[in-house]
Amino acid sequence: MHISLRRTLAGVTAAALAGALGLAAATTSAVVGAPAAAAAPGDGDAYFFPYFTGESTADAETISFAVSTGNDPTSWQTLNGGEPVLSSTLGTQGLRDPFVIRSGDGSTFYLLATDLKIHGGGNFGDAQETGSRSMMVWESDDLVNWSAQREIELAPENAGNLWAPEAFWDAANQEYVVYWASALYPETLPPEQRDIGDSYQRMMYATTTDFRTFSEPRVWIDERQGAGRGMIDSTIVQVDGLYHRFTKDESDMTVRQESSTDLRRTQGVTSGDGWTMVAERVGVGQPNPWGGTFTAGEGPSVFPSLTDDRWYLIQDQPSYHGGQGYMLFETTDLASGQWTSVPDADLPPSPRHGTVLPITAAEHAALLDAYGGGSGGPGTGWQVIESAHSGLVLDIADQSTTPGALLTQHTRWDGTNQQFRLLDSGNGYYRIQARHSGLVLDVYDWNADNGADIAQWDDLNGTNQQWQVRQNSDGTVTFLNRYSGKALDVWEWSTTPGSRISQYTDNGNATQRWYLHPVG
Repeated sequence: MHISLRRTLAGVTAAALAGALGLAAATTSAVVGAPAAAAAPGDGDAYFFPYFTGESTADAETISFAVSTGNDPTSWQTLNGGEPVLSSTLGTQGLRDPFVIRSGDGSTFYLLATDLKIHGGGNFGDAQETGSRSMMVWESDDLVNWSAQREIELAPENAGNLWAPEAFWDAANQEYVVYWASALYPETLPPEQRDIGDSYQRMMYATTTDFRTFSEPRVWIDERQGAGRGMIDSTIVQVDGLYHRFTKDESDMTVRQESSTDLRRTQGVTSGDGWTMVAERVGVGQPNPWGGTFTAGEGPSVFPSLTDDRWYLIQDQPSYHGGQGYMLFETTDLASGQWTSVPDADLPPSPRHGTVLPITAAEHAALLDAYGGGSGGPGTGWQVIESAHSGLVLDIADQSTTPGALLTQHTRWDGTNQQFRLLDSGNGYYRIQARHSGLVLDVYDWNADNGADIAQWDDLNGTNQQWQVRQNSDGTVTFLNRYSGKALDVWEWSTTPGSRISQYTDNGNATQRWYLHPVG
């Protein structure tokens, strides 16, 4: 038997969706080139994070996007003004647990999601007995423009649900292994007589080459953990031929870590099968960001550091497990099963079960161009910044794209070296990025003195690159550097084009006040 596309609806591209939300169309002039093959651990320049936000509001069971601040997994910027990017018009019209994967040849991204809506009267009992047996699928070449939504009815007819679908590219067999959780019932039992207390969640899998036609589902993990309780939310990473699997064990609602050299090896299905246990109750007892400790969680996502040998794990500790959403853990030894929490990580607001994926600098820039940064800041689109003192605008000298090139003021001509945007660093601070170079404004050489040069530099998110944007009563803003505490200043009251911009003790003078002019 093959499972195939059930129905497709002419969907909304990201551009059209943004338009429907009253935002600029989601298009970009950046040329986004996918790598020749799927990214290996440690490859990439930044991270992409699709997630949902819960079930307490009508729009929470939709998909939101965030990107990391540079390559820093502890600092994130929400996209699309904090509004959802993808919503559902099929099935239950609810979306949870988004998972994104880069294709085996690097040319396409596939995004999978659970078809489940709890808000408005749904409940998790019914959802496991007579819930949707479908997953939702989108695809994209660039993470910006998305295909029509399609619904794939993949779980078997005797399943009560299909939850948290994920996929892994099996290079040896040139196909994707797609896995998810389903509660199974006797085939002769009418759906209206099902009771989740008599069943439990198994992890299932099927294979596909195109996310349209699938092999017959098979049971992957079969471990009853009590009445109505089993195993859900598996996620996989592979390093040096060893698969590391993280799965929620519903006996105590914590995540276990296991390993195997065979991705498709079953557990609890046949005699003698099973993966090697590495650790149980992963992260339990570690400090959480809300003043307590991590006690239980779900929705694990595991991803490599882009700068060193560390690995990161996010686990969702929702309110029904004593938390407020995702929290971050790290380890220097993936195989050890020992994880330390990072409770001061600045994650997006209210993130729930999603995925973190390494992406290129070009893909990162395209997402920011298309969707902008999060809400609540002083404006995140491209802007020309004009001095209230001289009437000249900020300008990277000689249109240089070299780190260390000086910030000056010049006659406005709207060149891209005169266009800047604010990138959220969290806690009320922003980096100021030049459009032509992608570099950010930097108090050069960490000089805290009055008169220090301001230059452009690689985005390291250092405190000498972070600026507080203070709104003034005359409609201007003042930029205060986090490292030095000093204000961006037209040096020596110059009105000459080409004169340098510096920092000086905050005094409220016109040389430290700036008008922001949005540009296209």
